[in-house]
Formats: sequence, structure tokens, C-alpha cells
Amino acid sequence: TGNLAEAPTLREGENGPYCYARVLVSDRIRQESGDYIDGPTVAYDVAVSGSQATNLVDTAQRCGNIRVTFTGTYRVTEYKGEQTTRLQHEVRADDVAVSLRGQSVTVERRKAGDES
Repeated sequence: TGNLAEAPTLREGENGPYCYARVLVSDRIRQESGDYIDGPTVAYDVAVSGSQATNLVDTAQRCGNIRVTFTGTYRVTEYKGEQTTRLQHEVRADDVAVSLRGQSVTVERRKAGDES
């Protein structure tokens, strides 16, 4: 669960609509004292397809950098630039949903037969 870095761009491919959403995640870390602090922010590049991509892009364009929850297949790769090496976190999303933590949500039901 994290916040969109920006509204993703909807694309059209051979298998239908898709997008890449950058989600910024900061996990809470429990200290020995029992207090919690924010850990480092990790950016996940989340590949979303089909109606979930269409709905995510539409919602992000209307509402901004919303908080989302995602699940899917995760992989990490090492990116080597000219002067730095960093890890790239990628997820092929099975499911993307709007988080209710810190934001309210209004649901618009689709008409029967509407794929998006």
C-alpha cells in the first residue's frame, strides 16, 4: 500500500489497455522502545492491465496521487547507471484497489455490460 507518485498514462497494446503506475511505499518500523518510525520510501513500478488500468488512470486523473493497495508478482532487479547502482522494484499487478486509509472514496457503479 502506498501513494501514486503521479497519474499513470493509459496505453493500448495488443491485449488491451495497460499502464505503469509508480507507487511510493513507506513502511512503519517498530523500535525497541515500542515506538514506530517511518522507514525509507521504496518506489514500486506496478504494471496494471485491462479495466483495472483504465479505472486507475481515470481515478488518478480526477483525484490526484491517491493511496492504493496492490498485489501481484514481485521481482527486483539491479540497475547500474554511470555513477550509481540502485534496485528497481517491479510488480505485475493481479489486483489494484483504492485504500481507505486517510481518504474517502465514492463508488460509481458501471452499467451491465460495461467492461471498464
